[in-house]
Amino acid sequence: MASTKRASEANAVHQPRRREPQELPNYMRPNFSSLLPKYANAEAEHIRGAFVAGTYARIQRLPAKIAASAVNQARFEQMDENRLAQAKTGGPVTRNGLFTPFEYAPSRFSLADELNHLTRLQADAKRMEISGRKFVGGSDAARLKHEDAFGAADFSYPHLTEPYPDTLDEDRHRRWTEAKKMLHGAFVPSGRRPPVDAVTRKLLPQILQELQQVLAADWQDVEFAVSPGEDESVVVRFNEASIENERGLAKYMNVFCKSHRVPAKYGLHKVAEDWNAKPGDGGLYFVFRPPWVKNRSKDLIVFVNRSAADAPSPSK
Repeated sequence: MASTKRASEANAVHQPRRREPQELPNYMRPNFSSLLPKYANAEAEHIRGAFVAGTYARIQRLPAKIAASAVNQARFEQMDENRLAQAKTGGPVTRNGLFTPFEYAPSRFSLADELNHLTRLQADAKRMEISGRKFVGGSDAARLKHEDAFGAADFSYPHLTEPYPDTLDEDRHRRWTEAKKMLHGAFVPSGRRPPVDAVTRKLLPQILQELQQVLAADWQDVEFAVSPGEDESVVVRFNEASIENERGLAKYMNVFCKSHRVPAKYGLHKVAEDWNAKPGDGGLYFVFRPPWVKNRSKDLIVFVNRSAADAPSPSK
């Protein structure tokens, strides 16, 4: 028993310990992308790309018999062939190898300055050989204000005083001071100014004339008149005796007020209280309200609301 126990202990000592399985790092773990199916249109795109100009896929690399996964298998085989292909060995391109060896001779940093200096000395020697003097430009050389323009070296213009006081700086300073008084932009008077193209009372004759022309062209057999009202509104009166269809006339005036160019141009709105009205004098009236006339409908609504509020409540 003792010998058996000793043998088992010896075997346990000599046997290596089993390593516990370590947890895989994150980059080695399977993710959701490994479970996704493969791209199904890879073969179709590879075949289509083989027939496109300027592509790396070749028609001769396609398999003769196209079956399921045959194009992908041929593509993988071509990739392995390109990756495992051995480099071609051959003789050197030139007699001494791929490149001709040469000895590198560094140049001095001052070589360019030395060449420019040598060029200038050669130019000076050539100039002295021709004339023996330094080169002097013609008479069109630039001169200062006090130098004579006609060749006298010792001539200088006398200083001429200004007969008038120099007030340019003073004027500039005064304008700057006046500009600083303006806190924000140009001065604009207070109040509300109407725009230039606003419709005013001055255009009332023109409005009446255009309405008369438009209605006369559409209602030649009907007697009507366009005139201003007592409250400066525009009144259109049709004679009932000459109207064949009052309902059609009312519909025409409703469409005319909403969509015609003349009411839209001058901002004419219909007065609901006096629209399609018959006061009993044998006429059918349609009243337009210009922009400068106050809307009476709002005052009427306020009056009705106040009257309803002031009325006594019925007793129970």
